[in-house]
Amino acid sequence: MEEIKEGAVCPACHKGIWEYDWKEEWLEPYTILKEKYLVGAVSMAGTDFVRYIGYDLILEQKVWLRVYSKDAWKEKGEKEARLLFGKFGLPGIPGVRDYYESEESGYMVTEYLTGQTMRTYCKKNARMSQTRAESLWLSLLEGLEQMHALGLIAGNLSPDTLVVTEEGNLAAPGAPALEGEGSRYLAPEQREKEGVTGPWSDVYAVCAMWYEMLTGRPVPETEEREKTGRLKKPSRYIKISANVEEALLQGLAMEPQRRFFSIQNMKESMGLSETSEDEWMGVTRHIWGDAWLETAGSFGSSGKKRHRRYLLKRLAAAAVILAAVCGITAGGFWIYRETHREEVILWQVKRDRNEYEDRIKEEKLTKESQAYDTVLDFLETYGDKDDVASGDRQDYYELKEEDLEHCPELYGTEKGFYLDVNTAMEALEYYMDLEGRADLSTEHWSGTGSVNKADEKEIIIYLSKAEEYYIRESGEKVNVHFDPSDNQLQYISFQGSRERCARFLEKMIPVLLSETYLTKEEAEGMTNLDFQVEEAVVFGKMYSLTLPGGYEILLSVPTEVISAAQRENTRKNIPDLLKVSISGRNRGMQVLEEGVTYAGNYPRGSKRYQEFLAFVKEHASFKEENGDEESTLLEDRQKTVYRLEKEAVEEWGEPCNFVRFLTDKDTFVNKLTDR
Repeated sequence: MEEIKEGAVCPACHKGIWEYDWKEEWLEPYTILKEKYLVGAVSMAGTDFVRYIGYDLILEQKVWLRVYSKDAWKEKGEKEARLLFGKFGLPGIPGVRDYYESEESGYMVTEYLTGQTMRTYCKKNARMSQTRAESLWLSLLEGLEQMHALGLIAGNLSPDTLVVTEEGNLAAPGAPALEGEGSRYLAPEQREKEGVTGPWSDVYAVCAMWYEMLTGRPVPETEEREKTGRLKKPSRYIKISANVEEALLQGLAMEPQRRFFSIQNMKESMGLSETSEDEWMGVTRHIWGDAWLETAGSFGSSGKKRHRRYLLKRLAAAAVILAAVCGITAGGFWIYRETHREEVILWQVKRDRNEYEDRIKEEKLTKESQAYDTVLDFLETYGDKDDVASGDRQDYYELKEEDLEHCPELYGTEKGFYLDVNTAMEALEYYMDLEGRADLSTEHWSGTGSVNKADEKEIIIYLSKAEEYYIRESGEKVNVHFDPSDNQLQYISFQGSRERCARFLEKMIPVLLSETYLTKEEAEGMTNLDFQVEEAVVFGKMYSLTLPGGYEILLSVPTEVISAAQRENTRKNIPDLLKVSISGRNRGMQVLEEGVTYAGNYPRGSKRYQEFLAFVKEHASFKEENGDEESTLLEDRQKTVYRLEKEAVEEWGEPCNFVRFLTDKDTFVNKLTDR
């Protein structure tokens, strides 16, 4: 993927196109995928996918292209692509830039990492020191921890699939599982047909390579170790600290239950862990806890090991207790339901909120801002000026998606949620049972910039990408809008039956909005309102509800049902079709209205709620009765608006929109104790 100026020989590798190794089933060179990805040479082929070097013709940069068979894509590739899409901050783990599927294959596009393979590096640096090995591994270990916390394992780590980057760190660029020499690094359970794999399997591969880096000798094959049952200590070949040696030997145990459960367990034993990693550990235990207990109880069924069954049961019980304790204490992780999938989703929601609060994204750019001139230059260079809309007071520019790479900082004023769009879609698929049935039907990008020519000279940039999904079999439809610069969700809608729309409101609002929720009865009450079209009115009735935090729910009868080809099927399956949409609030979300302080938000019917109501009525400086029944969605909603002065709010002394669970402490502790 270096430019060829003359002839047909690559100036980097000095080969012509057909001098590379090719197989009939591989993609031919110069194939263009999705009208933007140029296919180059095969860098590695394995049992689950073929990896090509590629070139993004739009962004003009190298990428890795993975091409899966249909079965491998459904079994592994699609899940990995979905969970790693847009995640470019995992150390040593390339983020997924794009993924899609055709009738025959699945495709994943990832970041391109340069460097030499670990095997090549180790040949030049045989029997390296303990300190050097640690410095190589530390970054990738953190990436593997986060990968495990997403519900994934690498599963194919070997000196041939890892690279040493130019910065001197190990990285796993997503190589396919290899046969032959690479298989010696597989954990024993990965060779068993009924073996249960998990983070402990990656631990084995890491320790096997670490052992080889220090000693210059590979760990014996599984069959050989099963015969001898012994592994020579690294201290026979190299000076090594006792804790690192013990950790490597434990990580190379044949039985998973004798190994470390996770990468962090191993790092703690080596003295390399950090307290900031506790949150990853808590999530990993929740995702992989059941699988760990399963492998601990099932691996090795020979008569010689029956004596260990009692010990295994005790280990399993201890692991359950430890998992529960870690789940409560690790990084404030939310235990919300019993299934791991739901726990992970809610952890992702918490993570997205924390990342949002840490992210600085200004609503507008003024002349005093440091980046003003740079962003203005970006608009004038890459933006298409709208001469019709522009005038003496303001200039307007249309932006293209491919030009975002050139913008130094992105700004936006579009309303938004805390959530990343990928978190929202994963939650939607889980709660609405849409997995494997949501097909992307249309997508649309829009980007504009405006420059105020008045004294304030403000620059405002608006970015949004819309994706519409058609749900196979049911005829339902999902629409999401998000900011493509950071994937922040802006808008989400669901179109289906009244019953399904009620479920959407009940299940998704606690995920989308941590400040509030709707009960099942309230959600059903909203979807059972009268939406009939009145005489001489083109559109049906629409109802809106503004929630705490400035979010808005809109309920309506769709006027156009998806497409002409799908209309008949949809109406047949969903005669009571409704559409529910939720719009995010403005980015400046500290106050709902400038100069106004908000207070309150207590569980309805609680003693504190009654006390607060009494306080409000006594101290209110403004009171307005809402007598319009048509504008009221729910009969039990408060129809009187009170306003308090700042002094009264301070006298009450408690914040508004306080994040709380839907249970009280005693009930939670009792249930936890019982379980």
